[in-house]
Amino acid sequence: MRICIDARMINPGSMHGIARYVYHLLHNLKKIGDKHTFFVLVNKNSPLKKDDWPDFIKLYEIKSSWISIREHFEIPSVLKALQCDLFHAPSYVAPVYTPCNMVMTIHDVNHIVLPQFYTPLHQIYYRFIVKSCIRRSRYVLTVSQFSKDEIVNNLDLTRSKVFVTYNGVSKRYQKITDSEYLEYVRDIYELPEQFIFCLSNNKPHKNIQQLVRAYCFSNIDIPLVLACPVDKSIIRISENFGKKHRIYFTKFISEEHLPAVYSLTKLFVFPSTYEGFGLPPLEALSCGTPVVVARSSSLPEVVGDNAIFVNPYDYKAIAVALEKGVYDRQLRVRLEKLGAQHAQGFSWLAMSRKTLEIYERSEKELLPVAASEEKVLV
Repeated sequence: MRICIDARMINPGSMHGIARYVYHLLHNLKKIGDKHTFFVLVNKNSPLKKDDWPDFIKLYEIKSSWISIREHFEIPSVLKALQCDLFHAPSYVAPVYTPCNMVMTIHDVNHIVLPQFYTPLHQIYYRFIVKSCIRRSRYVLTVSQFSKDEIVNNLDLTRSKVFVTYNGVSKRYQKITDSEYLEYVRDIYELPEQFIFCLSNNKPHKNIQQLVRAYCFSNIDIPLVLACPVDKSIIRISENFGKKHRIYFTKFISEEHLPAVYSLTKLFVFPSTYEGFGLPPLEALSCGTPVVVARSSSLPEVVGDNAIFVNPYDYKAIAVALEKGVYDRQLRVRLEKLGAQHAQGFSWLAMSRKTLEIYERSEKELLPVAASEEKVLV
């Protein structure tokens, strides 16, 4: 089978959740996908060009950038020229027409369930283009049972069309004890001796303002480090509590250094109110770091019973959880051990195997792609 995978979201210095998902999928297909030919769509400066690829995986450079008008014309033309049997759109970005079967990965549907956080243009794009592409796909992949339920309920799809392929944790995410290397990473990001850590962006559903409010309300005396852009509203909250000097904003942290940062962290906090999966808390668990997460969306499904859960809308409850995570030694020891064991159950190779099975299942389905929803028996 000739399979095309869109990897244009992998850019220099940017390995957000979707990019990491695609990166690990491609590198595991090197191990298991030799029965097929893969064409990987990249842009000019793609970091993937620096990696070694077997003959059955071919990088194909195109001019249209990820999320653009031009992609709706160029990608169908490329698929036709390459005589592809299947196109995998590993995010909500896909052309309105493809000359072959298509599989999409939808990580979450927050554009639909949280429309107030997105511009009218985003809402129109998702409502009319993305929804159409999802319904036109042969199958839909997603990253949690929570997201599957959200997709089925909000897009009116049959459950048998949607498959869960959990994200994985790279083996490099483990407790680091090399003191010289840890100090080297600490110096790079100017991290304090002890700190609470949150890795996120500033989107409203990430709930960072509530976290800062909770931290400032708490009796914790070690700093809070935020790996997100500087936000004036966050600074104002900390000023109101007289704790501006305890809030640190750090520059973008390379994935290469994340295991060390997690290992240096006293407590990792992830207060998001909506996540399709939530990879950072699982990676922190894998490094033996105690974690506080919101009891919301997919997070209980992903971390199991191996974290401190909080109501993300109650900053006083979050403050109590932070204090427990920092000062309850017995709880910390238990979470450090059980969390690392739990994280080992999530494998990028397992995700890639399941994805490859869906590719091959699509090949066996000889029915033509319908413009509307179709029922596929499992």
